[in-house]
Amino acid sequence: MNNNTSTSAQLKSVDSAFDTSLFAKTTHNPSFASLTKHFTEINGLRDYCIPVNPYFPPQQVMDKLQERIAFALKYYPGSNENIAENIAQFSGIANPKTIIAGNGSTEIISWLNSLFIKESLFVPVPSFGRWIEEPQGLGIELHTYHYEDAQNQYASPEQLAAEVMTSGARNLVICNPNNPTGSLLSREQILWLLDELAHLDNIIIDESFIDFSGEEPPSIKNDVANYRNAWVLKSLGKNVGLHGLRMGFAISNEANIAQLRKHLPYWNVNGITEMLLHLIKNEHASYHQSRMKTIADAIYLSERVEELPEFTVYPTHSNFIFAKLRDDINGTELRDRMLQNHGCFIRNCGNKLGSSEQYFRIAARPVDDVNHLIDAFKRELSSLHNAGNRLQSQNADIY
Repeated sequence: MNNNTSTSAQLKSVDSAFDTSLFAKTTHNPSFASLTKHFTEINGLRDYCIPVNPYFPPQQVMDKLQERIAFALKYYPGSNENIAENIAQFSGIANPKTIIAGNGSTEIISWLNSLFIKESLFVPVPSFGRWIEEPQGLGIELHTYHYEDAQNQYASPEQLAAEVMTSGARNLVICNPNNPTGSLLSREQILWLLDELAHLDNIIIDESFIDFSGEEPPSIKNDVANYRNAWVLKSLGKNVGLHGLRMGFAISNEANIAQLRKHLPYWNVNGITEMLLHLIKNEHASYHQSRMKTIADAIYLSERVEELPEFTVYPTHSNFIFAKLRDDINGTELRDRMLQNHGCFIRNCGNKLGSSEQYFRIAARPVDDVNHLIDAFKRELSSLHNAGNRLQSQNADIY
């Protein structure tokens, strides 16, 4: 008898403000808006699902944005080239002509999938869903390599290069650090891969979370333009803690950027995003402080989850952790109970290729939120243990 299924049937249902059926309606996760009745009733919801920087922008920047938002809404934004100059100044990229701004990094992903990635694509999995689902929907042949528990969800560049060569794929995507596993390759390792696989049509390094990998992130943002076939993808929404503004960009050589720019709408980035980028372009010190606070939160989160014997926590180099739940506990049920009973919104990876419902990506949050999460985990895990023990006792009586 399957204890996971039977235990679920034994548990008493709980009235909740949160509709867990929303998880079944998307291959990602339900939006914060849908869970909170479009922000009118928060009901104690705490977001451990979406990895974000909670310490940026500074309040004075947000105040200035509020003061000027009417202008950003009333008038057309500037050109992509002008916005790229602000991105370059904020992100420390030498040549603005190697940058193209997008309406979030997912817009850039869609353009790359549609225009540049032909025939076949290699992606280590689990990975960000848009690198899996969209190419499949476009009929691109997908090749994968599975990260393994035995290797702490890490793959060496030599392993990856050998797998790509064996597959015959013409394009490669690597998330660095990987989403959701948090594994990281060094700058030297990535550059080695670019040289080793120089024959590929495109190599895309998705650095959406790299700013939270350490004090000196191993980015290749100022190296990538030296390669014919290489791209770096960045997500400003994650970096500055404002996903709703949809800010992302790609870096490549000038010829690749010029080719991609031909296909983008002229005003593909909105005026509020442009204004924010103008306001933060010189906020390097406050941004660095916010990064380091977020990294410290991730370390604290990892240490606290490691206290729970039901979880295995893998080494992480980002503002989230990747943890595996013991096999005799139903991961989907635990996710739902954490949301219903404690308002903890957590990413279960059961709908990710190369993963299962036993794996969780948990976003770093300030210390008080982490303590709330751990207390909630302890309560729900204890409840599940007790329910399972009662069920086993009942089965023993039957047989």
